[in-house]
Amino acid sequence: MSQQAPIADLSYRNYDGPKTLETKRWWVIARNGLRVSFKKKSLWVLLALASLPYLFLLFFLFMGTFGGEMMSEQLGDFRGLMLGAYSSAFWPLMIALLVGAGSIAADNRANALQVYLSKPVTKRDYLVGKWLAIFMVVFGAYFLPMFIVTSYQAFDTGIIEFMKSDGIIFAAMPILAAIPATLHASLLVGISAWNKTPWIVGVIYAGLYFFSTIFANILASAIDTTEVTEATLRHLSIEGLIAGIGQFILNTTPRSLTPGMTVDTMPSALPLLLVAASLIVVGISVARARIRAVEVVHG
Repeated sequence: MSQQAPIADLSYRNYDGPKTLETKRWWVIARNGLRVSFKKKSLWVLLALASLPYLFLLFFLFMGTFGGEMMSEQLGDFRGLMLGAYSSAFWPLMIALLVGAGSIAADNRANALQVYLSKPVTKRDYLVGKWLAIFMVVFGAYFLPMFIVTSYQAFDTGIIEFMKSDGIIFAAMPILAAIPATLHASLLVGISAWNKTPWIVGVIYAGLYFFSTIFANILASAIDTTEVTEATLRHLSIEGLIAGIGQFILNTTPRSLTPGMTVDTMPSALPLLLVAASLIVVGISVARARIRAVEVVHG
């Protein structure tokens, strides 16, 4: 009887040896996701489009320096103008869909989870890496243009005077950028983990995003209540949560450079924070429940 050669590739077996470099396993996955995302030319186009509201604001701020008293008065509420640009959420949504729709769905389609989880990589490592790859791109899409415009305004106004009036913006920018980044990343990994087709994930999340906005507006119009409660109900959507919590952080309402587009009533912060936290927890939880190396057949 001939002796059979040993199997050379044993990567299909679950790894049960020592797990070194524990703090870097999730970063390897996140770094690979970032590398893939930034190789897409469409991402750079979307990043430019997402910066347009801030670029317009920067242009008007520059013109306001030479535009006389009337122009300066129109641009007086810088926090409100910044919040108006921040509330322009369509292109950041497109960025989130581009980098997040296939984050786990593509691995499901390629059965790559069997490879990932057969190595010294835990479900937590994998999920944190995928989540962080989405979070960092969306965070940057918000933070960088906000930082540029705010820095320009600070130097133009005078650092000391700006810090007295609007210095809170510098402290608030990381939080403002983290809110949409966390929401988008958490919900997208949750939906993506249960699908094998990235474009279906994109359709589902875009539908959820826009339907929640329509539903919130219908709900607010259908209920006869106070202005604050109505404003709160109108913000019970993904887009509304981002804008509403931003209002609470900057303690102002969004102003637009377009006449007639100013919002006066602030929503209640607590309901929005609770809904946002619930969505984040649900998204991450359903993703973690789905991530496994093999399909489990029931019945």
